[in-house]
Amino acid sequence: MPTETDPATRGRKPKRAPPLRQAPNAIALLRAAHTELQQMFTAFENTRSVNNKRFLVQRICTTVALHSQVKEEVFYPAIEAVLRRSRPEHGSMKALVTHIRSLEPVAEQVDGPIKMLAEHVNQHVSDLHDDMFPQVNASDIDLVELGDRMARRKAELIAQEA
Repeated sequence: MPTETDPATRGRKPKRAPPLRQAPNAIALLRAAHTELQQMFTAFENTRSVNNKRFLVQRICTTVALHSQVKEEVFYPAIEAVLRRSRPEHGSMKALVTHIRSLEPVAEQVDGPIKMLAEHVNQHVSDLHDDMFPQVNASDIDLVELGDRMARRKAELIAQEA
C-alpha cells in the first residue's frame, strides 16, 4: 500500500472521489421537458420531409404522454398540500395525442392537429411557468427529491414502452 513517503505518490494530491452530481430539481426537469417539446414543435413546423414528420409526430406524442403521466402521478400529488388547484387539466392534450397517433403522418392530416397540440402545450406551459412554478419554488417542498422521483418514474415508463 503506498504511503505519503512512497516515491510513487510523492508530490501528488490524493485522489478524491468525484463530487456526486445532484439531480435537477423538479421545476428544472419540467422546464427542460417544456423546452424540449417546444423545440420539437418548431422542428416539425420547419420540416418538409415526411420521414422527419413521422419521427417528430411519434416523439412529440410520446413526450407529451410521458410528461403528462409523470406530472399526474408524481408532481401534482406532491404539491397538492401547497397549492389547492394543483392539477391542471391534461385531458385535451391527451385526446389530441390519441387523435394524432391515429392519423397517417402526412401534411394534410397531421399538420393541423400538431399545431393545435403545440398551442395547448404552450398555453399550459405559460400557465405553469407564470403561476404554479413560482409558488412551488417558494414552498418548503424538497424539489431535488421530487425531481429524483419524477426522473425515476419517467425511466420506468420508458422501460415499459421498450
